[in-house]
Amino acid sequence: MIATKFGFDLSPELDPRGMKGPPGLNSRPEHIKQAAENSLKRLKIETIDLLYQHRVDPNVPIEDVAGAVKDLIREGKVKYFGLSEAGVQTIRRAHAVQPVTALQSEYSLWTRAPEKEVIPSLEELGIGFVPYSPLGRGFLTGKMDENTTFDRSDFRSTLPRFTPEALKANQTLVALLGRIAERHQATPAQIALAWLLAQKPWIVPIPGTTKLHRLHENIGAVAIELAADDLREIDGAASRITVQGARYPERLERMTGR
Repeated sequence: MIATKFGFDLSPELDPRGMKGPPGLNSRPEHIKQAAENSLKRLKIETIDLLYQHRVDPNVPIEDVAGAVKDLIREGKVKYFGLSEAGVQTIRRAHAVQPVTALQSEYSLWTRAPEKEVIPSLEELGIGFVPYSPLGRGFLTGKMDENTTFDRSDFRSTLPRFTPEALKANQTLVALLGRIAERHQATPAQIALAWLLAQKPWIVPIPGTTKLHRLHENIGAVAIELAADDLREIDGAASRITVQGARYPERLERMTGR
């Protein structure tokens, strides 16, 4: 199964200093279709299994976005339509034009906002949920503390949750995972993933790694069955923990949950 995305303008304007800024949003129908054609060529495939809009573009009606993907599906170039970091109303509007197969948004033990409105709506509409950063960008593995530093090229160096103060304050959550992990002879990362898998049968987290042994570790989470007592303990303890730091800087946070 191959999933890819559209929605960013890969040719951002140069800023006044002549340096490229962050890519802008672009979900105009013609851009979507060109992005899909480019992906098909680069991936050397005839059909994209799942095509996501990477972020909601406030300048393009979501109905036009869904319509463009519907055309690609009709042409046999795409099988399924996905959204990312979309709010409930956007999901419903898109779904009315072209059924949405999956939503990809951040969800983990330290990012639980989707539980309030998004997950119930997905269940109602029959849409799968694909949590990205299910290990909190590595934090929930228990391998970080307030002394952890990040290279300037590391995206986490820009995130409020990865300041030394936030890393120190949020260790309580890692300690919770560590206690459950010892009980199951597992790692904190495996427990964090097992917790997600236990929430709904249609939730499929996508942890990322560049290391083979971490891939095997992550896959091992599938074999861990958390008992009802484990889940109650995790939820009870997590509800008493206030996670410190926003997910993104304000300028990026505005791009999510539309």
